[in-house]
Amino acid sequence: MAQLQPDGKKKKVSDKVLVLGIILCVAVMAFSLYQIIKTAMAYREGEEEYNQLRQYTTAQKDSGDGGESVSASSESTASATKPTEALRAVSVTEDNAENTRKAPISVDWNSLKSINQDIVGWIYIGALKLSYPVTHYTDNDFYLHRTFEKNDNFAGSIFEECQNSTDFNDPNTIIYGHNMKNGSMFGTLSHLEQTYTDDPFIWVLTPDGDYCYQIFSMKKAAISDETYTLFIGTDESFTDWCNKMKASSDVDTGSFSFNTESRILTLSTCTTDSGHRFVVQAQRIAA
Repeated sequence: MAQLQPDGKKKKVSDKVLVLGIILCVAVMAFSLYQIIKTAMAYREGEEEYNQLRQYTTAQKDSGDGGESVSASSESTASATKPTEALRAVSVTEDNAENTRKAPISVDWNSLKSINQDIVGWIYIGALKLSYPVTHYTDNDFYLHRTFEKNDNFAGSIFEECQNSTDFNDPNTIIYGHNMKNGSMFGTLSHLEQTYTDDPFIWVLTPDGDYCYQIFSMKKAAISDETYTLFIGTDESFTDWCNKMKASSDVDTGSFSFNTESRILTLSTCTTDSGHRFVVQAQRIAA
């Protein structure tokens, strides 16, 4: 019997190892489940906050007799940002831009500023039913994981490059947003490659005026790409840059003409490749 004792001890040790392994697996699964629930709750909190903020926008409905406004629902992005037929029917020629193009929504700036003074605009993309406030801060980290109401949340905010001026009159204005898995923020930005023809315009509304941009480029760009070039002034090099941005588009968006007075809007969001971003660029065609 004495010879069997070591095997009995080995069995007890292996049983303990097995139990510890099971406990470890259960702990890992529990932690993973906790993280999933925590992330889902954060997504929901972020969505609810931005849905509430959309109550301060009003969708403009074309009635054929000068237009009328209807309150935008705060329950969903889609109901708050449905593009109007009038917007879709607009010609892209400069000659009638001022006479026929009208912003699809209006914004209650006083109410939004009472919540956060860092608001500088509101971005609206009809082809994506995307509608969000745009913030600006002295660095690009503050709103990376803070919502418009400055709550800690991975979704963060849609925010303007800190080196850009807040009047959107820089030659190249850059706006960042997270590529959220639930489709919020800039989570559907890459979908423009398929949907932009339904409504090729991006609107940036500001307290001082509303700006309309037409999409001319969509692509993946390296984080060190010259897409992110900021210009203090403009000369032929800026025009050359605009033409290069157009030529580098992964989608043929038609013909565009650029000059030193052109104003470019660059939207940027992350991709599965940490070294690249998905970028949409548009040229201002009305103000």
